[in-house]
Order: sequence, then structure tokens, then C-alpha cells
Amino acid sequence: MQYIESELAPDKKIPIRIGFIKPNGSPSIISLWYIDINGKIYCATQKTAKIIQYLQDNPLCGFEIASDSPPYKGSRGEGIAKIIPSKGQEILGILIKKYLGEKESTLSKFLKDHSENEIAIEITPKKIFHYDYSKRMKGI
Repeated sequence: MQYIESELAPDKKIPIRIGFIKPNGSPSIISLWYIDINGKIYCATQKTAKIIQYLQDNPLCGFEIASDSPPYKGSRGEGIAKIIPSKGQEILGILIKKYLGEKESTLSKFLKDHSENEIAIEITPKKIFHYDYSKRMKGI
């Protein structure tokens, strides 16, 4: 399996968009912070977040990691999600460093103060497609 961020700068602080199916059959999308560790995608969210139950009910998901501004470039694919309560705090700590850095901020303090309620989402990619429209969009 290819490295998920191979087409993106590893220091990009963009979120992952995760597509999933709700119990009523309708599709939905959520954006979360993420980290790629050994070819698996990890996110953290509060244990009360509805996405946790949705992915437990139906672990098949889609994802995209891409910037919103041109030239468009990113990775998207399909995967299987697994909920791992015991890794929530650990993954949150890694995500705080990636997205907020080492400096203490109001947000990092808030997240750390509420970290006991974090749950990890692990996505094992089954298909990944990288795209880069830089050549096509030259001059934009």
C-alpha cells in the first residue's frame, strides 16, 4: 500500500474528509485531523461523537486528503474503519503536535483537559488514488 501522504507535503495541516453511511442509509462526510502511521490513518474524536456509532455499525468508509485551493492535489480512497478507545489520548496528543505545534494555546489546553473522552478511529485503506492537477491548472 502506498504511503497516503506521498502526493502531499507531510507538514500540511489539512484535515481528512471521511465519508460514511448513516443508519437511515444517507451518506455523510466529516472532517477530522489525521495522522498516517505505518500506512493506516488515525483520527481522534470525543466518544459521544455520532461518527463513532456510524462507523461501528458500518465500517466501510471513503476518504479524501486534499487542499481546497488550486492547483488541486491530494489522495482519496476507500477503507475499513475500526474504533479503538484505548488509543484516543495517544492519537490526540500526536494530532495536537501536528496541527498546533509544541506551543501551548487555548485550544491545545482545552483538548488536553478533555482528552480522557477521546476515542481513536483507525482506517485501513483498501484503495488509494493520488491525483495532481498542477500541470493542467498552470497559471491559476
